[in-house]
Amino acid sequence: MMKAAAIIFVLTLQAFSQQSELIILQNADIFSGKRLDNGEDVRELTGNVRFKQGNTKVWCDKAVQLLNRNEIELNGNVKIVRDTVTLTAKKGRYYGNTRKADGEGNVKLKTSNVTLFADLGTYYLDEERAFFQRNVRVIDSTTVIYSQQLTYFEKERKSEAMLDVKIVNRDDNFTMYGNYLVHSDSTHYSRMTENPRLIQIDTTDKGEIDTLAVKSIVMESFDDSTKKMIVKDSVVIVRGSLAARSGLLKYFRQDGKIELHNKPIVWYQENQVTGDTIFLTMEKKRLKSASIKSRAFVLSQSDSLYPNRFNQLTGRSILMTFKENKLQQTFVERNAMSLYFLYGDSAGNGVNKTSGDEITMRFDDGKPNTIHVIKGIEGSFFPENLLQRNESQYNLDGFFLRSDRPKFSTVFPTKPKL
Repeated sequence: MMKAAAIIFVLTLQAFSQQSELIILQNADIFSGKRLDNGEDVRELTGNVRFKQGNTKVWCDKAVQLLNRNEIELNGNVKIVRDTVTLTAKKGRYYGNTRKADGEGNVKLKTSNVTLFADLGTYYLDEERAFFQRNVRVIDSTTVIYSQQLTYFEKERKSEAMLDVKIVNRDDNFTMYGNYLVHSDSTHYSRMTENPRLIQIDTTDKGEIDTLAVKSIVMESFDDSTKKMIVKDSVVIVRGSLAARSGLLKYFRQDGKIELHNKPIVWYQENQVTGDTIFLTMEKKRLKSASIKSRAFVLSQSDSLYPNRFNQLTGRSILMTFKENKLQQTFVERNAMSLYFLYGDSAGNGVNKTSGDEITMRFDDGKPNTIHVIKGIEGSFFPENLLQRNESQYNLDGFFLRSDRPKFSTVFPTKPKL
């Protein structure tokens, strides 16, 4: 054993034939050297150990240098610094030839833009790339990413996460889940695949919990000025009494606007809505309007005592407005048709079928109250005795009752870990 304070010790790597930058021992309180049976030259260093290789500095409590391999085993308060990047861990290994650093136990990598945490981590200094495993957590300017494996590209400020991935947007209070994520901190763009799901939990003005749940095949989030999400393939949406399915969803989070394309269908309370494209507008976490374009069709059960009777509206386009979560008015434009069942003293009393250029239906407490028809008016009334024979024969063209209305458990069979 030899004591050395402020001793500079230069290690020449004899087994490394190519010329490389030398690792310089800058300090160690105690060191000793020996040669192993396999011919490996080893230096054991203890106390305030400090190394330097080019612009990289290494600190630890105790180190074992494998001279022939140009590697250093590091133990206790490990810290490796290159420019603005710092890696810390309980223990690790530094590879001088390949300029690679491993960390194990409370691994933390801090760059000028993000901070990474994990049980295990590797940082490639020259490539400026990190690969972290087990209980990975990445914090950047707007999000926190959790996963079991993650690669971070420092120059691009890009993360690729795999296995049990979760990304939390702290500003909008939404969380995406899946098994593969590509996230760019510089452009605020995220793309989740492999069973992606989303949940957004908020509170209404009345203090009620409002939860949005979405699942699909691909989810893209743009956290830039557009604040939008694009959700593709087999889209399912659930939000309170609102549910939907479509092939494509565009969600503008800041404006509270939702676009549904590719065979969309929306359920809201007792209403089923279909069309080529459906636009939803939310206000204060509640549905304000639904605009249905091309082949628009709205149906709702007219009375629970008559399960096969559905009030129906169809036309080129339909606009539905809501207040306090209840349907207030429906406006049908071009080729408008309505089917409205009548009741007296809770008993069936026939059905009205009406057509015109425009139809406006107003509602009271969510139930049809008055109907106004403009231009080209045609109407028919079918008495109750005819309906009892076959109610469905009076349904309007395009009537199709769907039975696949999703629930929260459709998106999350088990409660997600927030």
